[in-house]
Amino acid sequence: MLRRHFRLLRSEPRILSFGALCAFLSTPGQTFFIALFVGSFGASAGLNAGQLGALYLVATLASASLLPFAGHWIDRIDLRLYVSLVVAALALACFSAALAAGPFGLLLAFLLLRLTGQGLMMHVDVTSIARYFGANRGLALFLTAMGFPLAIGIAPPLTVHLIEVLGWRLTYGAIGVGVLIGAIPVLLWLIWTNGAFYRPPAATDEQTPPRAWDGLRIVGRTRYFWLALPILLYMPFASTALTFHVEAVGLARGWSRELVATAFSGFAIGHLAGLFLSGFIVDRLTARVMLPLMNLPLFLGLSVLALLTHPIALFVFLGCLGLSSGLVQTSVGAVWAEVYGIARLGTIRSFATMLMVAGTAAGPAMLGYGLDTGFTVPVICLLLLGYGLIASILAVFGVTVRVPQAAGE
Repeated sequence: MLRRHFRLLRSEPRILSFGALCAFLSTPGQTFFIALFVGSFGASAGLNAGQLGALYLVATLASASLLPFAGHWIDRIDLRLYVSLVVAALALACFSAALAAGPFGLLLAFLLLRLTGQGLMMHVDVTSIARYFGANRGLALFLTAMGFPLAIGIAPPLTVHLIEVLGWRLTYGAIGVGVLIGAIPVLLWLIWTNGAFYRPPAATDEQTPPRAWDGLRIVGRTRYFWLALPILLYMPFASTALTFHVEAVGLARGWSRELVATAFSGFAIGHLAGLFLSGFIVDRLTARVMLPLMNLPLFLGLSVLALLTHPIALFVFLGCLGLSSGLVQTSVGAVWAEVYGIARLGTIRSFATMLMVAGTAAGPAMLGYGLDTGFTVPVICLLLLGYGLIASILAVFGVTVRVPQAAGE
């Protein structure tokens, strides 16, 4: 089974390294990374946890609305220019976080971090890899997605150490400098000579150039999209909400912060396992078939978290969350190319990602409201489990819906 991994790595080492580095570079805008600074952000801006959650909600929704306008350009311009602009914008986002003073400055920093890091850096990885690889698309997406769990394993302890030495502002500033000076040359070197990879599909097709809202036009007229939409929103909603408030959930169960931080090792291990399995499953069963099944580990984890109060429940839950997260990352990355074709893949995916990012925005706010109003951990878990089961059933019906490949051409 590993033979296919090594064969693909030997054939396209630079392209796969490019995708993995893009996934890694999404770190400054990911929720798990921003959560390391939440206390410092709140203290500097004079905001409590609820106000910070609301600010994060607004910023994430705003970044989601901008994603189709920024994301569709990957189908129109040279990837070398596009990735350079995205990385430069990510560095600017880090600088804005370092300089944030007051609610407005923090809102701007959140918006830029979410748009460039969590949004566009992952967009570059998944879109460029999915449209370049055909038969091995699932395996290639698995290999490049490894950059994200690598970041989860490396970034938090290193960042906490930097904050202790430099302070939180200088830490975010130093990250911005590193991204700007170090990442752009490496990324360009990795793809500079591969015209088939960096050339936009629209440049060789007799089509009108893709526009920002073409993704809505293409997917909105197919039944498959509306059947798949609930499950596409489920993981971003549930995982971001639970990750953002995992400390509060842990404290409600009497678990220490140190235990919660240690339990994230289970998430990283589960995420790696999910990525590993999904590459094979997607290439054999197709992403459409995988979509209704990808959250089954999370359902198990939610059940354990609802029923058990022993600390082991936290490790099991985060491991299952990571496993589903890995399955989702590859499955959702492949499904758009599989269903709608690759000609306008970046445009379609940026619109779909806008909706998924909106899910990440709503999750922390709604879960925070539930915790503040007295919802217990078991009730929250059962509500999330019910939503997930309904979404999975709808996705099962979506497997049988015929979607012409021409829809995306």
